[in-house]
Amino acid sequence: MTTVIRQATPQDASEVAQLMYLAGKSHVETSIYDLMFPGSMEERLHKLAALFTSQAGSWYQYTNYLVGEVDGKVAGSLCGFNELESGGRLLQDAFKEVGTDRSEGKAMYERMLPFHRVNPKHYEDSWVVEHVAVFADFRGQGVITALLGEILEKGRRSGYRCAELNMLIGNTPAQGAYEKVGFVIVEENFDDEFMKIFASPGMARLYMEL
Repeated sequence: MTTVIRQATPQDASEVAQLMYLAGKSHVETSIYDLMFPGSMEERLHKLAALFTSQAGSWYQYTNYLVGEVDGKVAGSLCGFNELESGGRLLQDAFKEVGTDRSEGKAMYERMLPFHRVNPKHYEDSWVVEHVAVFADFRGQGVITALLGEILEKGRRSGYRCAELNMLIGNTPAQGAYEKVGFVIVEENFDDEFMKIFASPGMARLYMEL
């Protein structure tokens, strides 16, 4: 089998939206995106695809993503970005663009409070890796390692000296993949309500020098 890592395009929206959902699901039954976008799975994936193809340059946009293909099929994806450049106002603009008005934005924030309490904050000068996921049929084939290697190199070429990512505590296979390329856990946050919703005690922040 041949693995190819390439820049994502808008045409990848359907597959990458599914992978975003899986990344938010991690090793548990409930995805972060079940909380963010209540409703049907079809509606949820439509929102994620819309964020991926939105004009606002938030970190959800396809320009920040790499795709791993195995024999011409999308097998996995991830993104790399800096929060000062691709978060904040641009993130708000992206959500508005896909139909999130002020009222829904407020309701979403309230639903996401357990997540916000445990989600570690990143350094302003960090290259952040997010939405790391691979479809089940392609696991164990080195796709994640290849994607991580390429996105970290992209961060180095962009001038960043360190990289970070957040993960749900307890995802041992993912932790092993991250540690394999040089990440180490530097912070863990716990919350009882988060545990009730996700069956995970909280989230960890991983860090590495580039």
